[in-house]
Amino acid sequence: MSNGVPRFLPLILLLSVLLWVFTTTGGRQVFVKEVLGGAYDSQAEHFLRGDVDVDAEAISHEAMIVNDHVRMYFGPFPALLRIPLNFAYPAGHGKWSRISGFCAALVALFAVAGLIGTALRSSPLSSRGRTWLGNACIGGFALGSPLLLLLGNLSIYDEAIIWGLAWSLAALYFTFRSRQTDGAALTRSLWGFSLCAAGALLSRVTFGVPFILIAPLLAIQVGREKRLTNLLALFLPLGAALAFYVWLSYARFGTFTGVNYDYYVNPVHSEFAHKYGIFSPRRIPYSFADYFSLRLPSLERQPTFVAVDRHLYNHPSLFSNSDSEVYISLLWSSSWLVFAGIMGIVCFVRQKVDLLGWGIAAALVVQFLCILSYFVLAQRYAADFYPLLIFCLVIFLGSGGSELLWSRHIIIGLIALSVVINSLATVSWLVDADLNVPAETRAAWEKLLGRHSYERWK
Repeated sequence: MSNGVPRFLPLILLLSVLLWVFTTTGGRQVFVKEVLGGAYDSQAEHFLRGDVDVDAEAISHEAMIVNDHVRMYFGPFPALLRIPLNFAYPAGHGKWSRISGFCAALVALFAVAGLIGTALRSSPLSSRGRTWLGNACIGGFALGSPLLLLLGNLSIYDEAIIWGLAWSLAALYFTFRSRQTDGAALTRSLWGFSLCAAGALLSRVTFGVPFILIAPLLAIQVGREKRLTNLLALFLPLGAALAFYVWLSYARFGTFTGVNYDYYVNPVHSEFAHKYGIFSPRRIPYSFADYFSLRLPSLERQPTFVAVDRHLYNHPSLFSNSDSEVYISLLWSSSWLVFAGIMGIVCFVRQKVDLLGWGIAAALVVQFLCILSYFVLAQRYAADFYPLLIFCLVIFLGSGGSELLWSRHIIIGLIALSVVINSLATVSWLVDADLNVPAETRAAWEKLLGRHSYERWK
C-alpha cells in the first residue's frame, strides 16, 4: 500500500472532503440525532454497567423483548466506539452517527485504494495508465456504490453496515498483503487481518463470517519462521471477537447463533421469520432478479432529474414485505464493478489458483448468497455484495492479461455512468422516499435542489 497510497492520496483527500460535505449536509449538520442512533449510546452505557440491555425509548420499534428485558440485535461495534467518544465529549451523546459513518468511509476508501494499488502493480498498463484507472476505480467506489446511501442516512440500520463494509474491505486488503510478505511484515499483515475481521464481525455478522472461514486457510500458509507469533497475531483478536459475539448473542437472546426474531416487537417480521425462516435458498433467484434487474429509474424535469421509490415485489412466502426498497439495480448504480467483476471471474477461472484463493472466493460467495436468501429486500443490503465484487475487481486488475488493455476504457466509461446515475438516484431516495432521513436534513436538501422555488414557479 505504500507505493499505492501516494499516487492515490490527492484523490482520496478530495473524495474525503466531498463525502464529509455530503454526510454533514454541507458541513452544517455534524452532531445530529439520527433515527435510533442513540441506541448505540444506550447499549454502550449498559455495557459499562455490566449488562446487555438497552433503554426502551432508545431502541423503540426495533426492540427485542426477552423475559421483560429490552435488547437490540444490531452489531455491538458502533456501541463500543461510543464509549471513548462519549468519554471525550459527553455533549455528543446520541449524536455520533455522522462522525462514526464518515470515519468508516475513510477506512473503506483507504482499503480500496490499497487493494487497487496492490493489484495494479502487476498489470500490463503504463504508470500513467495505472494511475488513471486506479483513481477512476476509487472514485467509482466512493460515488458509484452504496457508500453514498449509507452516508446519506446514518440511522441505526446503516451505521453498522458501513462499518461492516469498511472493516471487511480492510480485512480483504490484509489478506492479499499476507500472501505477498514475510517476516515482520507478514506478522503485521496477519495482525491487521485479524483486527479488521474482528471489527467486521462485531459490526455486522454477515461481513465477518467470510473472514472466520478464511482465517484457517491463512494459518495453513504460515511458515515455520515465527510460526507461533504469526498464529497468535492471526487468531487472537479474531478469536476474542468471536468469543465476545457468541457470549453477547447468548446473553441477549439465549442462543449462540445470533438474533432470534421470536422476540421482535414487529409482529409482521417476527411471524414471517417464524413461519418461513430468516434465510432460505428459495429466495436466491428472486432476490438476484431484483438486485440485478434492468429496471431504470424514471426521469423527471426538476432536480434530481430521476425519481426512485419502493416498487411492488409481492411474494408472500418469500419476503416479509410486499414491496422492495431496492430503488436502483446494481447494473446501473455500479455497472463498472459488475463488468469488472465478471471479467475477474473469467480471469480467476483461467488462472492456476491455490487453495487460499479458492477459499477466499468461496467464503465471499457464501456472504453473497446469504444476502440473496434473506427475507427482506433493501438497497443497504447490497453492500454485502461488494466484498466479492471488489475481490473480483482486484483479480482482474492484477491478472496481467491483455483484456485490461482494451477494457480499461470501458470501465472508466461505466464508472462515469454509474457515478451520475447512482448519485442522482441516491439523492432522490434520500429527499423523497427514505423515511429515516431527519427532517432538517431533508429540508436542507430540498433547499439546495430548489424544490420549493420550483413548485412556486410551476
